[in-house]
Amino acid sequence: MNSNTPTNTPSATPSPSGVVYGDIAFWMAVAGSMVAIVGMFLYFTGNQFFDSESLLNGICRGQRADQIWLNASPAKNVLSGHWYLHHLGTSDGISMLGIGIACLAGVFGAWGSFVTMAIKKDNPPVFVIFVFVIALILSASALGWVSIH
Repeated sequence: MNSNTPTNTPSATPSPSGVVYGDIAFWMAVAGSMVAIVGMFLYFTGNQFFDSESLLNGICRGQRADQIWLNASPAKNVLSGHWYLHHLGTSDGISMLGIGIACLAGVFGAWGSFVTMAIKKDNPPVFVIFVFVIALILSASALGWVSIH
């Protein structure tokens, strides 16, 4: 045993709500990343929703996002919301689904953390309320009820 290592220090254990949040967020982010990677590989098969040449040219020219959408979208309009759900047969739709799954990781993790805190009852009530409010805000954002515009 190394003489510099303290022998009587208590080991730090993470809170159960933190472990639940971390597990949910981690595995959902991994799953979403895998789905997005599959969509990326399918992109090279030519089954795309967007015009890839117009998309890349717009990015390289420094165009605004809405202008790129107008030029690259076959509908020639700016799509919003969960547009990709109607295009899951395309590589773009699959990639966006993966990104959506990964983004929801924090929402599901926050709800898991809240439920764990509420059941365990080993945290001050203000912490439980705080996590509940965070989970509500994240859920409202994911549903499109809260926007940064």
